[in-house]
Amino acid sequence: MLFFGSSSMDLKITMFLLSVSFIVSLFALIFVKRKFLALLVFSIMGNVVFLADAFSHSEMFRAYGLIWFEIFSVFIWPIINIFLIVYYAKTSPKKK
Repeated sequence: MLFFGSSSMDLKITMFLLSVSFIVSLFALIFVKRKFLALLVFSIMGNVVFLADAFSHSEMFRAYGLIWFEIFSVFIWPIINIFLIVYYAKTSPKKK
């Protein structure tokens, strides 16, 4: 079952959503001026994009030979994001 109709269309929409998440993280970098927060925003939004493809049973990963990336985005990337969030919560400067 394809999420958007074809694996090439899935790839185009995924790349578009990744570029949107990159732009959002650039805005976080420019306006908040915290590099780690920008990295965290991009990591979480990028993972959500690939999780949407993985959980919609998209054939994009199989068509382009990226099964390992599907496994990484479902099982390992969320754990990395959790550790990044915990690290950011412990080290972020507190506002007065």
